[in-house]
Amino acid sequence: MGCWRRLFAAGLLAILTFTTGGAPVADAASLSALESELHTVHVTLVADEAQAQALQAQANTLNAQLQQVNAQLGQTQVQIAATEIAIKNTEATMGRTTAHLNATRKAMDKEQRGLGGVLLFAEQEGPLGFLSVLLSVHSFGDFVTQVGTMARIASYQRGVVVNLKKETDQISQDLAKLAQSRATLDHQEATLLNQKTQLAAVAQQRATLLAQIKQQQASVAALEANLHAEGQKLWAAIQQLEAELASGKLTSAQLFSIVQSISAVYGIDPYLVMAVIREESGGYAKAVSSAGAEGLMQLMPQTAADLGVTDPFNPQQNVRGGIAYLSYLLHLFNGNVAWALAAYNAGPGAVKYYHGIPPYPETQNYVRNILYMYQHGI
Repeated sequence: MGCWRRLFAAGLLAILTFTTGGAPVADAASLSALESELHTVHVTLVADEAQAQALQAQANTLNAQLQQVNAQLGQTQVQIAATEIAIKNTEATMGRTTAHLNATRKAMDKEQRGLGGVLLFAEQEGPLGFLSVLLSVHSFGDFVTQVGTMARIASYQRGVVVNLKKETDQISQDLAKLAQSRATLDHQEATLLNQKTQLAAVAQQRATLLAQIKQQQASVAALEANLHAEGQKLWAAIQQLEAELASGKLTSAQLFSIVQSISAVYGIDPYLVMAVIREESGGYAKAVSSAGAEGLMQLMPQTAADLGVTDPFNPQQNVRGGIAYLSYLLHLFNGNVAWALAAYNAGPGAVKYYHGIPPYPETQNYVRNILYMYQHGI
């Protein structure tokens, strides 16, 4: 994603290096800083995108877990509802069985009391009591039959009571098991609800963080767009500079930027160099004199070759060669600016011969003009 930006910046730097012949000027430094900042923004954006993708994957996992918990919770709630129905049915059955048991016990007690009363009456009254009992029936056989029937009924009812008691005990055990199952399901439901709450909280945190990262991504993307726009503006400025360099015309700011960076290397006042350039070429990079001097500082071809200048019409190469030559002359004449300027115009041999500024009108005017511009900051 950032490859085109690096290529873009490298291309601009190459243009600047080519057109200036060496180290880039201020615009190149600005472009380098802009490209560095743009790369940093791009790295941040890529990191944010990776983090957002990781968070999205975690959120998807949490959602899947949450859906699974919801399904388990639904199943548990269905089981709880079924258990509650079973408990209610069992309780109803137990109620009916208990009522039946109670009714049977009452009937048996009543019959036992009736039979017991007859026998007790017969025992208490003695022969007359038994006689009375016999008289109440048609025959003694009927009496025996009635007593046997009542005994069988009593035995049957006792069996019913025993069976009902067993059934009641079994229902009680079933109710206990159902209650235990209900307690287990309630605990499982509480656990699932707690897990669901925790998962929902974590999912909400992930969603909040994801929203923050997306907002940060939008901010970084906006910054990246702004930096790209600035790069386009800088590119337009460099194209304009390239056109100006091709035509040989530079603005004062552009020319001073070149002079200042090279003068600092040789320890020469850049304003002195600017005065020399104005006098020599008027700031026109493609200037050529009638004597064959070329470029901003009007280097003779042989002098340019001696100074390592391969393209005298390249502003940076020409200024570097001219400053190097002027520095040599200043050292040659012990820092005497006037003599060094005279030597730059008429040659060092003439200055040595006359031990000062040669009596040439052109040279004297040359030195006077440059010193005036230099001293008055023109």
